[in-house]
Amino acid sequence: MRFALLLTAAAAVVAACTDRPPPDTRAATTAVDSVPLASPVPRPPLSIDTAGNVILELWPLAVSGTRQAEETRRLVEHLQADLVLVPGFASATLLASGDGSTLLLAVAWHDSTAAARGDTMLTGWLRLPSDTALRRRQDGTLTPRVLVRRTAGAPPQLREGAMLQFTRYVMKPGHSFGALASLADSNLAMRVLQDTAAQGGSLLVAADSGALYMLLQARNATALDPGFARPTASLPFWAPFANREDLLLAVVAVVHGR
Repeated sequence: MRFALLLTAAAAVVAACTDRPPPDTRAATTAVDSVPLASPVPRPPLSIDTAGNVILELWPLAVSGTRQAEETRRLVEHLQADLVLVPGFASATLLASGDGSTLLLAVAWHDSTAAARGDTMLTGWLRLPSDTALRRRQDGTLTPRVLVRRTAGAPPQLREGAMLQFTRYVMKPGHSFGALASLADSNLAMRVLQDTAAQGGSLLVAADSGALYMLLQARNATALDPGFARPTASLPFWAPFANREDLLLAVVAVVHGR
């Protein structure tokens, strides 16, 4: 009799457990789904600053006005698919001129070995002339590597949508690079001081002293006037030393290393 009573009680417990509805997991699922996914950590824009610890390169590229958009897409594909895989690559910023004539690629590297490795790839992608004498006459230099010589105001930042004035001085043979650079230093300081549209700028020199570059950043989306200058009866300071090119550029793509 006792065994029968125990058997009956055990059967009742089993039945009760079997009939119990499954636990409601909707609340737990909802709680998990409501947890926000981690957002990608924003990358700071490349700042043209003397305190930076990266190697900086500038690659100015002349393009046909009808092919600027096509060349932009082609280069961005190479940057995103290939350059980001090169060890030591930090970031690349592509700028385009409003008249369709020019692209400017700024590339930052973590070390010289990485830069040398990447430059071989870039020379092919950018379809630079194989005639080095022609390149030197056109660009004044055969090296894309630049050094920041002076900064006035806030250092330019190559962020998405930024507007910058790009000025290139290509040395004339037999003239003093030091004299041109000193005059360009003071011109940069005066330009930032006098032009209310300018937030700040940097003067950069090619590593072989064959060219000078000025990057001047606009406040917000204000377009800088490339022809801004105080009226003067004399020749501009750069005329005896170099040929000059002025362009208004906008950042159209930013690619960061992985």
